[in-house]
Amino acid sequence: MRWHEQTWEQIRDADKSMPVVVPLGSCEQHGHHLPLWVDTFQVDTVAQAVEKRMSDRIVLVPALWLGSSHHHRDFPGTISLRPSLYSQVIQDVARCIMGAGFERIFFLNGHGGNEVPVSQALSELVAIDDDADGRTLAFASWWSVARDAIGPEHQGMATPRITHACEYETSLILAIRPDLVQQGRAVDTLPALSRAWASSEGGGRIHTFRRFHRLTASGNMGQPTAATAEKGQALLDAIIGEVCAFLEDFAKWPALPALGPR
Repeated sequence: MRWHEQTWEQIRDADKSMPVVVPLGSCEQHGHHLPLWVDTFQVDTVAQAVEKRMSDRIVLVPALWLGSSHHHRDFPGTISLRPSLYSQVIQDVARCIMGAGFERIFFLNGHGGNEVPVSQALSELVAIDDDADGRTLAFASWWSVARDAIGPEHQGMATPRITHACEYETSLILAIRPDLVQQGRAVDTLPALSRAWASSEGGGRIHTFRRFHRLTASGNMGQPTAATAEKGQALLDAIIGEVCAFLEDFAKWPALPALGPR
């Protein structure tokens, strides 16, 4: 069921136990070889495929393309909300969906920069809003939901993890919108920071905070030259399957009554 294709009366009368899925994207640079819309293309493709399989069991909200990408703003083309403002946007979206009576909301994320402000938004919302505290709010990036299914050993990837405009993302866009990929301009890059404790490409025990122009000259990371459309389709199928599996379970999560203080 697509939220934006209903009348207000249909939304009013819908089964409020169905999970509402809110895809979150961005508009930001993705190196020399990929378009600005990568994150939105990816998460929207996944979400629409999930809705097609589960059209009578979930409600899909249109993807929010404007994300929190200020760390990419040194590269032309990026359009972004600062993290604090993005948190407020997420809270207002959640309040509107809760105001329509829905009990379960899942924010499906497609951009790493959204993770902290969305987590902040939902953490604050349930802390200060008793109505939100009584609902079931969930948030995850698609690469977290599908973590086990998209491991390099399963999909024949040359690199160990998703980074930015990398083998994974380039493969996905080759499967989704090959007409927008300038693969001949792809540049493999080494991590700008590689220490025992932390890496600029993730996977370390310590988080560091930098704008992207200090991490890469081209705007991408990893090994996009290893990308193929076949890898992208395999990744896409795995991600869609895992998101569907989660939503099947999410729809059955019980409400949690207050247990205390007593």
